[in-house]
Amino acid sequence: MRKLLLLLPLLLLAACAKETGERPRLAKAGRPAPELRLPKLLNAPAPALAGLQELKGRAVVLEFWATWCEPCVDNIPHFNELVSKFKDRPVVFISVTDESEAEVARFLEKTPVSGWVAPGAGPEAFKAFRVYGRPHTVLIDRSGKVQAITYPARVTPATIEALLAGSLEQDEGPDAALHSDEDPAPDPAVLGEFYLARSSGTSSVRYRADHFTARALTLRMAFDFLLGTADRVDLGPGTRELVDASYDIRLTAPTTGPDRKAELFLKGLAFATGLKVSSSVSEEEVWVLKTLPGGTRNAKRRPDFSEVAFDGVTLKTAGSSFVVLAYHLREKLGVPVLDETKEDGPLEYSFTFETRDPKVADAQLRRDLGLRLDRARRKIRVITVRK
Repeated sequence: MRKLLLLLPLLLLAACAKETGERPRLAKAGRPAPELRLPKLLNAPAPALAGLQELKGRAVVLEFWATWCEPCVDNIPHFNELVSKFKDRPVVFISVTDESEAEVARFLEKTPVSGWVAPGAGPEAFKAFRVYGRPHTVLIDRSGKVQAITYPARVTPATIEALLAGSLEQDEGPDAALHSDEDPAPDPAVLGEFYLARSSGTSSVRYRADHFTARALTLRMAFDFLLGTADRVDLGPGTRELVDASYDIRLTAPTTGPDRKAELFLKGLAFATGLKVSSSVSEEEVWVLKTLPGGTRNAKRRPDFSEVAFDGVTLKTAGSSFVVLAYHLREKLGVPVLDETKEDGPLEYSFTFETRDPKVADAQLRRDLGLRLDRARRKIRVITVRK
């Protein structure tokens, strides 16, 4: 599960496919997949992928991942099993990451990946396939249409069989509300734009490859869209009020070349507010959420991912994973919390936050859900904000 699932009541994301013969610029179930060019392929018969036309007639399972992403690494054995099971069938499994070939090669020495691996993917691939958090899976049928935007645990042998047969039900996943509306193109006369104004009210977001518009959105949430979800936001002195205030934001970046909205956002933010923002990956001591030996309690298995509600004190979900719980623990405890329960869900459970003390929260989790909080060192993504 990804952090964006928690923002569903707030956000509205634009699709931008046109009713023409060209490929859409953003992935949407039932429409042709956006173009995909991968500069480097490992474990594949070709050294690169020039475009999806090279995979014509084959189904494609795109897995967006990273070596620092614990859930991604946990799902590698699952995907290796699928690759083995369907090795003689017309389906290609591609694990896509923006990390360098050298980084990925070192990782693969200890943790083999059976499918194709695509290091060095550009930001345009992540934006086109709506990757705002990892792991993130996109299923493309043999005709080249996106059939599902989902998570690794939901890709089963039956799912692949249906994808190959052309009978897989179209599914935008739990983030369906983020894919539901058409966003009109920005004024073509605008070559570049940065707009930031204090605001209030109900938040909404529209995201295009070349345009980003938000109403009443905090900078903390904007970081997720434009810089990628972070496990920790490191706020320097005098920055919290600015980061947690709500703004109307409008960005228009050049339509040719790589996606430069993040660059425009950071430069405009520094000019308008004096905030200097950077993103990095570091190994730190964090809290990890794990399952007790006796297994979980008060968490019922459900057939589908469903509603998540949080009133500021009690989290209730009719069908999600413990990633949602880990996110809210992080917000309440003020420290990174990673989900390592291996309980992918969907699960129905509730949890009332009674403390900001990790040790007290650990006792409550043991009592209420059969979970525990452990200290461990992990690679995490950090966004640093300074004035």
